Amino acid sequence: MRRNLFVTLFVLMMSLNLTHTGIAQNSSFEFWPETDIWYKLTPSWRLSAFIPITKYNESKYRDLNIYLQVDFAWGKTKRIALRRLVDENRVQQMKSWLVRGGFMEGWSLGENAGTYTEDMLFAEIHKRVPLKGGVLLSNRFRTDLRWVGNDANFSYRFRYRIMLEKELTAGRSSIIPYVNAEPYWDSRYSTVNRIRLIGGTTVAWGPRLAYEANITYQYDSHYDTANLYAFNFILHVYFETARAKTRAESYEQPGYDQPSKSE
Repeated sequence: MRRNLFVTLFVLMMSLNLTHTGIAQNSSFEFWPETDIWYKLTPSWRLSAFIPITKYNESKYRDLNIYLQVDFAWGKTKRIALRRLVDENRVQQMKSWLVRGGFMEGWSLGENAGTYTEDMLFAEIHKRVPLKGGVLLSNRFRTDLRWVGNDANFSYRFRYRIMLEKELTAGRSSIIPYVNAEPYWDSRYSTVNRIRLIGGTTVAWGPRLAYEANITYQYDSHYDTANLYAFNFILHVYFETARAKTRAESYEQPGYDQPSKSE
């Protein structure tokens, strides 16, 4: 199963890239810096803020987007999944389900201010399935409710993302390479108009920081520049309450029913 998933994602990425290799004049190349701030309230509840500088198809210029969101995780996986979480640098058992909701506001920067504006409400649900060999399969379904432009034109999107990742640890360091694919269905066109493919790595750097870098390819059939290539660099900053820290530390005490790290 794991091999088939890797092959499917690889073939999808290669086929889309080969299809559009010869259309350089219909391509754009972007650099997307981003800062993500995480604040864990309890082992299940977490607040976060994402601050990317990116380029959306509704705008030809650099835009700033701010996401404010809350998520809740619960449930146990059938196969034990341990993760040296980069926000804590501690080994813990991963929960199988996660729901997230939030709000995003975006606008264009500098001399292009006012060219692009967007307000968005979104909700998503994640299902995480550990596979053999320490590989984690994640499925995410997301709905976006969007008000774009000065006239606040309403539209909505459905998005499904499938991701494979595997954590590699050395001492207190954690490295997580991953690949994912995500189609978008847009109500403005009543079709799947966008496909996004990403491959990257997240590296823990101490108990409070992690760095992530990835290469993104995006194909959009309803935009003048159909092929988008981007290098995305993300700084993750992690905080937690005393309650969340105490619960995490109690998990590591001798006598606690901690799963084997070798699984």
